[in-house]
Amino acid sequence: MRNKYILVLAVALVAALGLVSCKSSGMAVTSRGQLLKINIHHPTDLPENGEDNLDVEISNRGVNNVQNVLVDVELPPQLIILDQTNGRGVQVTHDPGSNVYHFALGNIQPTETSQLRFRVRTAFGTMRETGSVKVTAWQKDVPGDHLVETAVIRLRS
Repeated sequence: MRNKYILVLAVALVAALGLVSCKSSGMAVTSRGQLLKINIHHPTDLPENGEDNLDVEISNRGVNNVQNVLVDVELPPQLIILDQTNGRGVQVTHDPGSNVYHFALGNIQPTETSQLRFRVRTAFGTMRETGSVKVTAWQKDVPGDHLVETAVIRLRS
């Protein structure tokens, strides 16, 4: 009998989570049990002309597949892109001279992470930090149809 109450409570919690699907700080929960997460791994600071990797990870931490995810990565002019790589199955488009990269991820299975890597060099000029690195993931089941995460890199003194 106790197991029956625990099961009913678990189902009620999952249903309530679906009704109040939300998004915050690079993570969104949908009514279909999907948990889409954006992480930007970057150095907190770099010297002028410093080089390092800036990694964007799109993860599914839910129980269902997340399908048809489109990702836009907008990089500030203070970051010079030396190289860009991504995992298998990811399609990328970039207009020469533009600071926006467009990615299409077909299907992200539960516990799977897709990584988009940029090798960057800083060119701060007179600024103390870069403009925002802005990552927007578009998916129809996410509240508001999109999820946004941002980051900045400071000038190392």
